[in-house]
Amino acid sequence: MKPYQAPAQITVERRTLLQWIGGATVLAMGGEVLTACLGKSLADNPPRGATGPDAGLDTGVKPTFPFQPGPNTAGIVAGWKENTVDVQNLAEILAHWTLTIDGMVSRPTTLGFADVLALDRQDQTTDFHCVEGWSVPDVPWNGVRLARILDLAGADPMATYLTFDSAGGIYRESLPMSVAGEERTLLGYGVAGSTLPLAHGFPLRLVVPRLLGYKNAKYLTRIELTDQQVMGYWEPFGYSYDGEVPEGRLRPGKY
Repeated sequence: MKPYQAPAQITVERRTLLQWIGGATVLAMGGEVLTACLGKSLADNPPRGATGPDAGLDTGVKPTFPFQPGPNTAGIVAGWKENTVDVQNLAEILAHWTLTIDGMVSRPTTLGFADVLALDRQDQTTDFHCVEGWSVPDVPWNGVRLARILDLAGADPMATYLTFDSAGGIYRESLPMSVAGEERTLLGYGVAGSTLPLAHGFPLRLVVPRLLGYKNAKYLTRIELTDQQVMGYWEPFGYSYDGEVPEGRLRPGKY
């Protein structure tokens, strides 16, 4: 199998984006996410709480949306169940989407979608494993390393855990800081050079290939750094906090 090659950057036209998400959804998502996808300049939409020389972002950058919506993901997600506990209208919730990084940080930071796209992209092909026993092999993720996001906010060396909150306030998960620093721990926004499908976490989801799917929270809106372990949505129901994929299901080089 040939290694995955990320496509050159392109600008997505409004019509194409409408066709991908669906007219009603896009109307509800009209604000920040839509304008960011259409290549709005960071100079016109500076990152909140992340400006200045220590922010790590150049507000003069004009990023284009580097992914074609939809078609490249079809074969990959065909057998991928769309499990979610969120019952709200996600389109409405995501209309003004931002990601906040706070808690034990020196620079509480809020990023828009364009801000995330402006950061160095990491592409990796890894497997996705569900606790129910099924897997999706060779998912070609596109995203940004979680460690890069934490650097922007100035993570406190005394912070030992991260708590991830999803849109709507129902779903949350937690990880040790050591996992956040691993090379393949991403915040994913694309699959195979196409936009991450809405059902699978758009605009941003956690990707930790060696942990089971329930630890890979979707629709992220907040990352809080703490000095204590926080139970996620599924742990009270008997699920393991560690959420590690059984060794027999892991393939070399795919986690």
